[in-house]
This record gives sequence, C-alpha cells and structure tokens, in this order.
Amino acid sequence: MITAGLRQLARAMPPSARTRVHDMADRVLEPFGSVLKAARPTNLVALTFDDGPDPEVTPRILDLLQRRGVSASFFVLTDLAANHPDLIRRMVAEGHEVALHCDRHDRLTRMSRSEMGTRIRVAHELLEKIAGVPVTRFRPPFGAQNLSVIGVANRLGLETVVWAPSAFEWQERTAEAAAQRLLDTVKGGEIALLHDGFETPPGDPHPPFDRAELAERVIDGLERMGLRPTSVAHMIEAAGAKKTFWVRT
Repeated sequence: MITAGLRQLARAMPPSARTRVHDMADRVLEPFGSVLKAARPTNLVALTFDDGPDPEVTPRILDLLQRRGVSASFFVLTDLAANHPDLIRRMVAEGHEVALHCDRHDRLTRMSRSEMGTRIRVAHELLEKIAGVPVTRFRPPFGAQNLSVIGVANRLGLETVVWAPSAFEWQERTAEAAAQRLLDTVKGGEIALLHDGFETPPGDPHPPFDRAELAERVIDGLERMGLRPTSVAHMIEAAGAKKTFWVRT
C-alpha cells in the first residue's frame, strides 16, 4: 500500500526530481536493496543466465564462454540442478558464479511467508551441497519480491541481484533482434539478463530461437562496443554495487 502510494507520487514529479527522490530512497533503504548495477564507472557488463541448468542449452553456453574466455553468473533452479549436478560442478570448475534462483520458477510473493521461507532455505542448502562452494547471491523468479522475501534472503546471507537490461526473450522472434534489444541500452556497469533454461507459465510462448546463439551475439556486440562481459561477482569486486529498493508482485 505504502509502496504503491510512493510510486504514484513519483510518477507525478518531473523526471529530475523523480531521480533525486529515487536515489535518496535507495540510500535510506540500502539494507533492503537489491544489486542493480555497478556503483562506479566501468567497462564491465555482468552476464547472468536464469532458469537452468538445461541439459541441451547450458553445455553449449558453457562451451561458448570457455571458448571466449568469459565468466558469467548462473541463477539456477535446484529442482533442475539436482537432476544435472555435473553441469553445476562444471560451472564452478570453469570459474563461473553459481547463484540461487529458487527450487522452481514460482512467484514467491504469492506464497505464505512460511512456505516461501522454507523453499528458499532448502533450495539454498541443496545448491551449496551440489556446488560444493558457498552460494551468496539470489534472484527471485520473475524478479518478484516483497519485504518478506527480502528479509528471508538477508537472514540467509543471500545478496539479491536484479537486472537491466534484458533481451526480452519471451517477446522477440529472432536471436539477432533479442540481442540488439539488450545491446541498445548498454553503456557499462549493467547486469544483463539472459537465460540458459527457460521456465514459462502454461500457455506462455517459449523463445523460438537458439539461446546459445543469442548469448554469442550479445558477447560479440559488447566486445564491439569496448565492453567486457563478466560475472556479477567480478563486476562488483572491480566497481562496487549500486543497490535499489526493488519490489514486484
């Protein structure tokens, strides 16, 4: 209710005032904030892959990243990870960041606090067991989170990571168009959203193109622009983290 009122108030402001208020709110609410981008200017762009691992697409993306000498962050679903632990261990062995997406691709904001908390905790424990390394970052499915979800993630020591820009893979019809949509707004310091898996609600469209081809087109485009793709972990280490107060139902 309060959040909706603040959004309505912000929409009535001039753009410059809206930016100042938003920045002020982010500073005040930083303990509840989610990582949105780098804090300082950088030519790094974080590549993130959601919804995997996929037994067909993920190995091809890992082959691509290895060939190009690029690291990335994979936000994985543990129901899939449990079926393909070799892919999770390969991510770790090849220097990628393994992060949590949840157990399944459900909106956490539509669950009871008890169910939501249990599912995040159990998924986190399972992923650390599979990966054999600490898992410290989290992205809720659909980016859907409220104060309850943020509180659970914080208590588990999970830093929430959101994104901008996205390839809008659920809308575009070709890998080239989807890659260009993402590249059109990149300047450096962003967190780019891609997918190695792709979980959609029943009846929703599935990307009709090759997601490994999309990833390669994005990497090609970033490098042409003088930008370096990397993982969230590496970008934050180099340029810090700018957090924003992100709530979405």
